[in-house]
Amino acid sequence: MPLTGAIHEAYRWPAVTTRGEYMARKNEPVRWYWPQIGNRADAIEASNAGFWAAVFCASVTAIFATISIFTHSAVAGISVSAYLDVVLFGIIAWRIRRRSKVFAVLGLALYIVEKIYQYTTQPHVAIFGIFMVIVLLLAFISGIRGTFAFHRLSAVDPLLAAPQDA
Repeated sequence: MPLTGAIHEAYRWPAVTTRGEYMARKNEPVRWYWPQIGNRADAIEASNAGFWAAVFCASVTAIFATISIFTHSAVAGISVSAYLDVVLFGIIAWRIRRRSKVFAVLGLALYIVEKIYQYTTQPHVAIFGIFMVIVLLLAFISGIRGTFAFHRLSAVDPLLAAPQDA
């Protein structure tokens, strides 16, 4: 026997949820490049984009640095000294996941400095991945937007202010 009327509406699950919080988009298209932030769940999702961008940077750099150890030469301009970047991006990812505003901004700043250095020293390698640069740049910016929105929206309800791990 199907549920109808008010009972059906009371037990209907929302189409998209995150940690029990409703997302701020019902019939709107999802824009991965510039997400709308209307509540804490949206802010967490946007902040996580910065986290995953930092994890991606750390992972790819670690892979190329490891390959450079075994080949005894730089791979795509990445040498063994790039493990410093791996550690920095790893720390930045961890702190963005904990919703640190400072590290969200530092992640974007470090990424921009790295890309400027890459463009000045190896323009032929840098042009090859311009699409990935734009995607990661937008992810870091979303991370900043999400982290700042998380703190702004958490100030409304202090009981929700503690960052949550996924």
